[in-house]
Amino acid sequence: MAIFRFFLLFVFFFFSAVSQFPDQTVKKNSVRILSKTLIGEDGRVYACSDNDFFSFESNGSIAWSTHMNFKCNTGLAPVYSGLNQMLVLAENRILRIDFPRNGTKLEPELFFDPGETILGFAVSVSSSSVYITVKDHGLYAYNMLRQQLWIAEPKTEQFGYRLGCRKDYDNCKFDSRPVIDSCEASIYISSNEGELYSLSLRGTYYNWIQDFSLVDRFFTVTPGNNGLVYVVFPTKSLVFALDSFSGDILWQKTVGPLAETSGSDPVIDTNSWVSIGSLDGSLYSISRIGELEKIPKNVETDSMIQVEPVLDCSGIAVYFSQTKLEGKIGRVIGDSTYVTAKKPETAVFSLVVPETGSIYWSQSYSDQIPSLLLDEDLQHFVLDERIVLAFVAASKSGNPFRCRSKHDKLLSSCSFSEPEHLDIYIGNERALIWFILFEFVMMVLFAALVRFCFTFWKKKKLQGRPFSAFLDKRRLLHRKRREIDRTITRLQNESTADEFVVDKIGDLVQERENVKRKLSSTYSLGRDIDESKDHVLPLYGGGSRSFSFRSRENESITIFETPSDESYSEVSYRDQHFNDDVADDEHEEDYLDLKKKGKLLAHSEGSSNDDGSSGIGSSRRSISLKKRSLSLIN
Repeated sequence: MAIFRFFLLFVFFFFSAVSQFPDQTVKKNSVRILSKTLIGEDGRVYACSDNDFFSFESNGSIAWSTHMNFKCNTGLAPVYSGLNQMLVLAENRILRIDFPRNGTKLEPELFFDPGETILGFAVSVSSSSVYITVKDHGLYAYNMLRQQLWIAEPKTEQFGYRLGCRKDYDNCKFDSRPVIDSCEASIYISSNEGELYSLSLRGTYYNWIQDFSLVDRFFTVTPGNNGLVYVVFPTKSLVFALDSFSGDILWQKTVGPLAETSGSDPVIDTNSWVSIGSLDGSLYSISRIGELEKIPKNVETDSMIQVEPVLDCSGIAVYFSQTKLEGKIGRVIGDSTYVTAKKPETAVFSLVVPETGSIYWSQSYSDQIPSLLLDEDLQHFVLDERIVLAFVAASKSGNPFRCRSKHDKLLSSCSFSEPEHLDIYIGNERALIWFILFEFVMMVLFAALVRFCFTFWKKKKLQGRPFSAFLDKRRLLHRKRREIDRTITRLQNESTADEFVVDKIGDLVQERENVKRKLSSTYSLGRDIDESKDHVLPLYGGGSRSFSFRSRENESITIFETPSDESYSEVSYRDQHFNDDVADDEHEEDYLDLKKKGKLLAHSEGSSNDDGSSGIGSSRRSISLKKRSLSLIN
């Protein structure tokens, strides 16, 4: 077992206090025991003793006090409930104490009286709720108006399944005080079966249940407010870190022998380092990922830490106390280590930053510990290491850091609770990036191919026809276009440029454009293009007819007719398009023959006129042919 802890310190500090007043006789009933302390944001220390509640200044003087009708429980510290109020446990009742207003003190008010044993309570300032563990009954939730919100028990059913109390369902009960994770809005509480429960603040919904009965049924729970919850097994000297969201165990560390009844509660700073004192005299600090540091590096063998550390006002440093003894003996029995200590000699108070392991302040006291305090009000109370350490932290002894509010410290620690993305790839990251890029390019090409196929197979020439016929026709058109290009080039290179050659070049240009149109629309590899909307129907002008055809490139065909019986016509072609939807492939050659015969007929009629109009027709034809030859050459 852990040794005489507070008894030895009690004797030590008691005689130290007596030595300050050698001329006075101190009665036993004149020395009072203070409860666990709470350091407020205002720098004051709050505690209760017997039937009185005290607010101390950091120098030890009493700022104000109030009398209670019930004797307080010294094993639990007061809890701040917001709105300048404190909740105190006194004789299995919870009392609400208001801070003095304008110098006026208010009487303590009874907040909760279950008529049964209260194991502990916690307050959520954000939700204005109080959570109370009543022995053999369960966990009660109340708001600040003393209205009951809900009751939770360790044995429950959820979604038709029984949860918790797997080994002894009938006798399973909550047996610890609740603790609150402000970042996760969760409550942690344990049962007598060694199970840890995570509940939601808003109701009796169970987030998860973790069974530690195989390790040990006795443990303490401390929320990290950083995405982790820490479970300490004092008998086994183990510290477990659990994921606050899922309850999974992330790591476990051995931290040396721990005090079983008190002093085994760790403290977590805003840098997410958890620190716990050990009976081997070392302060063990563990990072959020399980890195273990031992402070100080070299520890005297006859020293121990048996009170929990205290977080300073900045949230990044920790105060702790080492007790140096005349001697100590350690024994290992099974999985447990038991320490027996002799008379304490000195106490060393230090300020350390766990993240760096740097000690910023340290001071040793032997028999003059009360002289550390500046006011004589504390002379009426028993001063052990726990009380003195609280006032050392409140007075910011040797503290070079700036104090921060509780809200700022909570925001800093809660930032660690965001989920981290684990890098599960342990190979070549550069190769992975190139592989992902290659996959992206392939996906884009595949999407383009699918879109092309979807568009291509909607073509009219592929409906009800074999694909090979479409490809044969496409190859035939390409070959025909190349032949036409060669013929036009050959005719343009000839020295003779008579009327027949010019007409033939014009016909070939028309035919080449027609082939190109088919290759770019009907027989293209893309979608069909409807060109019928770009043409204008011919205009009819009565007896004297003039026809005008226009394409989208503003190219025209114009035909003139004279009013005489022996009319002549002049045809000027610059570029004519044949609609593939009107003339099928099998009638294409007949269509071209009809076109040639019409041109020959117009030529013969124009040259056989006997009247004087032949000269005019010849002159107009020559002008038209000249313009055409120029346009073709260009």
